[in-house]
Amino acid sequence: VAPRPMRAATISHSYKNGENIDLSKVAQYARHEKDTGSPEAQVARLTARVAQLSPHLIANKKDHAAKRGLQAVLNQRKKLLQYLYKEDRESYYKIISDFGIRAPVVNDVRGATRVKSDAAK
Repeated sequence: VAPRPMRAATISHSYKNGENIDLSKVAQYARHEKDTGSPEAQVARLTARVAQLSPHLIANKKDHAAKRGLQAVLNQRKKLLQYLYKEDRESYYKIISDFGIRAPVVNDVRGATRVKSDAAK
């Protein structure tokens, strides 16, 4: 029995290593130098992750784990965008236009504007 050939070592192009992902726009949305928690910065990071996963899924249609991961990232980004819509409309519209994201908030389902206008009265 012949020994198995050794596999070539592959370099991981993962998100955690910061390889193969464009985080250049994240600094633009950070509120301060070390900001990673603001909704704007999180949306920018998640959008970069979507841009990384999308070509992978086009090439690997049967990678269901990556598809599930992409759906989780998209849902998280949607929740953050809904929060921004409710709290800071200017930031919301700026991010939507800069990244070319289709608006997840179609209409005001939770009455965010109604609550704020009632409080102003």
